[in-house]
Amino acid sequence: MSLTRLFTGAGVVALVATSLVTGGTPAATAAATAVRLDAAPIVTPVSSLVQPPASYPTQPLLRTVADDPTDASIARGVTPYDEIAPKLNTLMAQSDRVSAQVVGSSTLGRDIHLVTVTAPESTAATAQQAAWRAKIKDEPTAAAVDPALMAGYKVPIWFNANIHGNEWEGTDAVLDYITKLATDPAATDVLSRYRFYFTVTNNPDGRIAGQRANGAGFDANRDMVTGVTPEARVIRDLAGVIQPTFYIDLHGYTNVLQIEPCGPPHGENYEYDLFLPHAYAAARAIEDAVVSANIPGNTYLAANGSATTTNTGKIKIPYRDVRSGWDDWPPLFTPQFLAYQGAVTNTVELPLGRTANQTTNQANAKVNIEVAGVVLDSAVDYVADNSAALLANQIEIFRRGATGEPLKTIPADVDPANVPAPNEWATIWDETDVYTAEFPRAYVIPVDGAQRSTTDAARLVDQLIANGVEVQRAVEPFTAGGTAYAAGSYVIDMHQPLRGMANVLLADGSDISTRVPDMYDISAWSLALLWGADVDRIGATTDAAVTARTEAVTKAAATGSLPAAGSYLELATTGVAEYQAVNALLAAGIPVSSFADGSVILGRDVTTRAAAQEVANGYGVAFSASDGSRLRSEPSTGLTALRVAYTGTQDDRVTLERLGFRDIVNVTAASLTSGAVTLDDVDVLWIGSALSFSGTQTAGRDAVTAYLAAGKGVAGKGTAIAAFSTTFGITTATATSGTSGSNGIVRVANAEGGLLTGHTADTAFIYPAVWYTGLGENAAVQQRYATDGTFVSGHWADAAGRSRADAAGQASAVSATGPTGSRLVMLGTSVNFRTHPVGSYPSIARALLWAAPTADGVTAPVAEEDLTEEVRGSVRVPDTVTVGETFRVEVGDADGTTVRAVLFSTPVELATAVVADGGFSVTLPAGTAPGVHRLAVVTDAGALLGWDDLTAVAAVVPGGDGGTGGGTDGGTSTPGGTTVSGDLASTGSSVTLPLALGGLALLAGAVALIVARTRRDRQEVDAS
Repeated sequence: MSLTRLFTGAGVVALVATSLVTGGTPAATAAATAVRLDAAPIVTPVSSLVQPPASYPTQPLLRTVADDPTDASIARGVTPYDEIAPKLNTLMAQSDRVSAQVVGSSTLGRDIHLVTVTAPESTAATAQQAAWRAKIKDEPTAAAVDPALMAGYKVPIWFNANIHGNEWEGTDAVLDYITKLATDPAATDVLSRYRFYFTVTNNPDGRIAGQRANGAGFDANRDMVTGVTPEARVIRDLAGVIQPTFYIDLHGYTNVLQIEPCGPPHGENYEYDLFLPHAYAAARAIEDAVVSANIPGNTYLAANGSATTTNTGKIKIPYRDVRSGWDDWPPLFTPQFLAYQGAVTNTVELPLGRTANQTTNQANAKVNIEVAGVVLDSAVDYVADNSAALLANQIEIFRRGATGEPLKTIPADVDPANVPAPNEWATIWDETDVYTAEFPRAYVIPVDGAQRSTTDAARLVDQLIANGVEVQRAVEPFTAGGTAYAAGSYVIDMHQPLRGMANVLLADGSDISTRVPDMYDISAWSLALLWGADVDRIGATTDAAVTARTEAVTKAAATGSLPAAGSYLELATTGVAEYQAVNALLAAGIPVSSFADGSVILGRDVTTRAAAQEVANGYGVAFSASDGSRLRSEPSTGLTALRVAYTGTQDDRVTLERLGFRDIVNVTAASLTSGAVTLDDVDVLWIGSALSFSGTQTAGRDAVTAYLAAGKGVAGKGTAIAAFSTTFGITTATATSGTSGSNGIVRVANAEGGLLTGHTADTAFIYPAVWYTGLGENAAVQQRYATDGTFVSGHWADAAGRSRADAAGQASAVSATGPTGSRLVMLGTSVNFRTHPVGSYPSIARALLWAAPTADGVTAPVAEEDLTEEVRGSVRVPDTVTVGETFRVEVGDADGTTVRAVLFSTPVELATAVVADGGFSVTLPAGTAPGVHRLAVVTDAGALLGWDDLTAVAAVVPGGDGGTGGGTDGGTSTPGGTTVSGDLASTGSSVTLPLALGGLALLAGAVALIVARTRRDRQEVDAS
């Protein structure tokens, strides 16, 4: 039954719950199981697998797998995954130049290999290389003038292959190149001066399946900021370990060989004056080599931008040839991410694509492998010819970061004669290339009451650290930018080597809508605005350091806590972790109730407390003590563990798993129509993509209709949920979306006192924005796009009726209750796009829990008015008890039950005991006022076993003074001020009554007790 209710009344028992039944343990608690902390992780720390060996070579025997005749690589005519490890094992057996290690696992558990090829190194030599690598980043000024370092450091060159699974040939090219380096005597010199790193296949699952995505459906080369895929995290984790000076990511297919750098808009946080000259010069050198090789079957760039087999002397270089639509604005791609490590990076797109004709397919692969071989050869030649300059630039990037120099902006139309060589890039550079950022002196992540979500703040800190950003934690209060911060607040000092990385992750970003016509991918991603935590920007990079005593941290401090035993537990659902905790508790059978503001309350029993401790430890949530009175004074709803059916993609599935909804099932129009999936046992439906039925799918439509007829709810996003609502008659809504491809960060405002009140995030991601108009009378707007400053950052191409101005002030979240009682929530922002907007996850969880069925939840504390004759039960106590006396409470057949004894009227908990032989003993406290009282017995889980009345008699105090008091209203006042009247005596005061007044009170109380017991006895006789 629903526990949505409003209790009123006084005399709430502090810290005691009751279900007002006559015995037994509530089923919800009886069914409690172990708490499983199995919500999918959002942040994964750097893996220990990427740590480098102590010397080279290191040659473990790599695990091999069985032949897989279904591997899609075979049809392409390239190396199947099952042949990679054997090849590497053979090379290691043949050569002391080759080392290999497993640096991670794919989504489906396949090994991801890193191969290192270099001249053998002793332990001491490897340690020296590691020390120099650290000096380059941490002491760049000293590194720049260290002649031994500049002469002896092995410049790291890294080639990544096959991050897109059906772009195969990079893997074969690097295997060929590894073989060449391992066996060619002429490679001895180059291997003494460089380390070559190869991630042979970054996406084994996609390679085998012949798909771009990884085994979970994600594009790992759009995931470098979010880190939802293990494939992207391997690159992220290796970035800080390898610290490459030069990096190439091998892709395909663009009809003609394409090599970055990119066209505008350029990422605002790069040291572009150091990056672009060599990135472009390297691309030109590769172009010259490929043109000179004149590989049969290869293609070249025609004058009109198309591909031709005629050797025109050109390949495609986006910086020169694609001035819009192939940009390096977001750091989502591996080359753009690794540029923040001071590397010169290029994406290489091999030319010839997939076809249905197997002969052509394999011929194309052969050409691509040969082209890729030339790319690798010429890239290495370029690095060898320019290694001193490349290393000096990398050191300079770190030095600028560490010293906090303002970003150097290249002016438009720069004269090539006025810039250092290589300077060919300068002939192209113009106003459309000019982008820059102003770095703050620091960012501060508060942890005190000003922080909207302490758990989201901790998660953000961990994500920054995983991406190589240095984070400090204040050990005492401090003031920065005129704001006082508590001890424990986090400081990101922007005078650090990876300041570009720090700023690209934390800055708001820019609105570039009017600067470029379109974008290759997303245009905004700020973790400070999209990951749920408050982040403050402090000063400018040239300011003095924040005056705070801090310590470096490698992970966020623990945030979970539980108050002292004996209280209800409340939890404000301000972040993702709180919903993870709620779902874990519900799955374990722990009663949980929710208030209108989204906060939840738990009972005070031992089982609940133990479960709460588990989630506090596991998810970092902080419970607060409560007397439970909100359960009587405010509406509350009992929550239940949910089975969620969903439509949509991996974004929807993984977001639900991250929130702790583990009982989920994907549904489609086809599966519902065929009966392969039913909605019979589903509690709530999430619409992540359209659920529409054709004329032949009436069975599926009928299944949804029956589901809604049962009063079950639905929540969802975008235009899909509005179409669903209108189709099935929940409420009317017209969904309007921004222009296609428009994306970025918007400001939103939640309705005061509405469904999303407890979720205070005021920014959201859109791709594109969706807003709802023409709402039915049963609909309520829960959130709107801000009327002022609607669009914060990104790219929104305006069009009539679909512009930023059109969206301003419109509904971005709507709720409704349909004719059958089905509840609906529509969310217009892109709440889980690629799983990145973590700060919007709570709105998903809140919507699902609100739309779902309710449960009994947490019972309210017992109040005096609850102790009626109907619920006396089998509890018996002596008629009279002397204050300070220990007496027995009989409760009947309840042996082994943990119970609490509570004395009324002013409620006082006397004891917690385990029933034995039908009862337990308790002592009447010395401060108990003489007179009639009621003693209630409740189980530890909150069930009322019953109550009985007793008369407290004052203990005789030898030689006591019979002083008088000033009682009024017909009562007698004790020296301590306790009034005894015809009502129940007030309990809990520490007083000693004079003997005479105690006798009078005893007489009056006894009369009342006799009357009450006579009435009770008569009822028992009548009942029998």
